[in-house]
Amino acid sequence: MQFAAGEHKASPYGYLNADYYCTLMTILLLIRHASNDFIKEGRLAGRTPGVHLNAEGQREADDLARRTAHLPIEAIYSSPLERALDTANAVAQCQKLPIQILDDLVETHAGDWTGKKLTELNTTDTWKAIQTKPIGVKLPGGESIDQVQTRMVAAIQEICKKHPDGIVAVVSHADPLKSVIAHYLNWDLNQFQRIAINPASVSVLRVDDNSAALLRTNDTGPLPKFETPKKKQDDAKAEPETEKKDERKMAEANIVHDLNPVSRITVGAIGEPGARVFFLQGQQGRTLVSLVTEKEQMNALAQGVTDLLTRLGEKMDAATEVSDYELALQEPVDPLFRIAQLGLGYDQASDLLVLVAYALPEQEEQEIVDVVRFWATRDQMRALAQHVTQVAAAGRPMCVLCGRPIDPQGHFCPRRNGHAEFVQMM
Repeated sequence: MQFAAGEHKASPYGYLNADYYCTLMTILLLIRHASNDFIKEGRLAGRTPGVHLNAEGQREADDLARRTAHLPIEAIYSSPLERALDTANAVAQCQKLPIQILDDLVETHAGDWTGKKLTELNTTDTWKAIQTKPIGVKLPGGESIDQVQTRMVAAIQEICKKHPDGIVAVVSHADPLKSVIAHYLNWDLNQFQRIAINPASVSVLRVDDNSAALLRTNDTGPLPKFETPKKKQDDAKAEPETEKKDERKMAEANIVHDLNPVSRITVGAIGEPGARVFFLQGQQGRTLVSLVTEKEQMNALAQGVTDLLTRLGEKMDAATEVSDYELALQEPVDPLFRIAQLGLGYDQASDLLVLVAYALPEQEEQEIVDVVRFWATRDQMRALAQHVTQVAAAGRPMCVLCGRPIDPQGHFCPRRNGHAEFVQMM
């Protein structure tokens, strides 16, 4: 989903139509690290050393590697913190590339807030200022978001100079990546919290000297095969002028259902452990919509809801008024489509959270993509996030060594069989 831009600053960058192609440009895969225990516990990790991915994060990183395996990535850059390096390593092993560490990609310096729970911080004046007008507001003993943006953009510009016509993976952290997106889209940095960046998500920016375009935001599903300028030029030379293919256009959204508001929203799984099919289901009156989803998508959604509600001042461990009956899948479970991508936002006028589900295209260059929107209350979404955890926990048992699910047919454990890392320092 698109995020509304605020007051514009003087900048050469702006949002461009995705049909526009530059002669030389860099495609940036902006990747947030996968999940860790600090995220699970709602604590601010900051630059705490030794924070590695937990079992959920390892699964997310493996899925990320699969989602990006088809892309001709020519370099991988990472924050020096362990949770980012663990995530980058999954992609690096698949791409057979070294990880190049850049210190300027590091997490925001949280200062005195490092290690504290968000529930302890969200009532402070500093926290409230960060959510409304954060420019110039430093975390106690730490950084402000404009300071973060300055170093992040400098690092990104150096990366683009080194890879003027390639695809590059950049693994960093939520707020630093939000600041990069805000800069290149010429958005008011005071509104950067409107951008959602979930664990192991990919946001795709196309950048050249004078322009930038946002191709994907907070993507946790399958990615298209982005073309580099070099490949496009080679293809143009190989094809006669009369046989050139039309340039790829962004698919148009076809809103099939707009459930505003839902009477109920839930997730569930059908099948035996190891072979379960996951569903996202919402209802408004007599309209019942079921969508096929992935477990990783639901986990990412739960984390996104947790982050958003926490920023809105909600306590995630509070009791909800949603009943077990409302959280049960209702028959018939007749899926409309399989979800490719999810978007999450907040509508201040109605005080509702908006969940947008995009269908997985049946064709590579499909012109129209079906979309379903679910509008839900804070309480409904808090109950949904809590329910996702319960549904996910009811699956396959976890290996005590690697934290990954054990398949009934057998289990390959990287901890038991060896696990290599290749890290290049810069």
